[in-house]
Amino acid sequence: MSRARRSSSHARPSISALPGRSRSRTTSNPPAPGRFDFGLSAEDEARAERLHRESIIVDYVAQGPGGRIFDHYPPELRSEIQERIDAQEDVWAKLAVAESSLYELWERGTSSLVKEWMEQSGLTCGVFAAPVGDDPVFRRWDALSARTTNVPWRRRVTTAEEIRRAKRDGVIAAYGYWQPVAPIPRGLDALDDAYDRGLRICMLTYNRMDNVGVGCTERVDAGLSNHGISVVRRLNELGVIVDVSHCGPATTLDACRFSTKPVTANHTAARAVYPHARGKTDEALEAIAYTGGVVGVLCVPAFVTDASPPTIEHMLDHVDYIAALVGWEHVGIGTDWPNTAPVAVLRSILSPTAAANTDLGFRDQDRLDVTRNLVGFDDVRDFPNITRGLVKRGYSDEQIRGILGENALRVFADVCG
Repeated sequence: MSRARRSSSHARPSISALPGRSRSRTTSNPPAPGRFDFGLSAEDEARAERLHRESIIVDYVAQGPGGRIFDHYPPELRSEIQERIDAQEDVWAKLAVAESSLYELWERGTSSLVKEWMEQSGLTCGVFAAPVGDDPVFRRWDALSARTTNVPWRRRVTTAEEIRRAKRDGVIAAYGYWQPVAPIPRGLDALDDAYDRGLRICMLTYNRMDNVGVGCTERVDAGLSNHGISVVRRLNELGVIVDVSHCGPATTLDACRFSTKPVTANHTAARAVYPHARGKTDEALEAIAYTGGVVGVLCVPAFVTDASPPTIEHMLDHVDYIAALVGWEHVGIGTDWPNTAPVAVLRSILSPTAAANTDLGFRDQDRLDVTRNLVGFDDVRDFPNITRGLVKRGYSDEQIRGILGENALRVFADVCG
């Protein structure tokens, strides 16, 4: 297996020297979708449009069209969706019903808004939930979320070639992914079952310590348990990508040490750019790259900056830093934001005082605010801004194609086929 090797004497890039650092970070009015003001020339705009149209675009953790879409439905449809949400007993079902209702409206011919927004994004491949284990709450979530891929213009995929075929066919692909908000069971057969249902990337832990390893917001920093090592080995055997996005530093390094296949952190950031627990240290970023893996940069404001307002420029600073540290071949996109549900539903799950948020392991100091999005990435229609920003920051066509999706496809091909 080809692995990236970075010299231990590799110079750390200066944050002040990163492209784009001198630009203004303020904006008086929200930009039109996909039109953040990067000051691009007409020639650069044309190049960005071409690259975005032609490239394979993989969002490792696509969260659907985003919560703003609900504001664009007529009042009677908003009321209908809200009634369905209110009828659910748990917050995870509420979240699943919120998003799946948009696709049901499309199916019955009532509204094509979700299709229009997703197509405006230019996205080639997103995700669907493939829970590991028999937790009834998440199995129900799985069933509710299935509607989002049961439409003609979305397609479940399991290999790199199937993602490329989806691009050729003009449909949006979705691969199975699991973030273990409920820990991975001790019975490894649960991984086999999830694989059969489409799982192709599996994160090892969420924020807290569990029977696999330690998450990034835990009080202590320990590595993988013996069971965790067994999980990594079974994922390697199955052909499922090992992901460490929410894992603590030691668990991240252990995953890279024990995995025989490339490892990803598919929605994270660089701690050297902004010191947040959800970011990765230089050592962790280098370890992931050494496996041949990819680091997906996210769009969660609280995890990339404390600036006000937070903009897509701050997200791109993390792209620049990681590319300079380990090479652009190891950078991807995993927006993880914004979530698709009315704000009231999101607050019930992720607000600092919500019981579900406490269970997830987010703390007050993590500053997670579901009402705040990056200026320039307010919903899925803003995805072209990432391409436009990469053009502005001087990346070549090859590098942009890699960051947008080809790097992710390389790992998919290596691990999943």
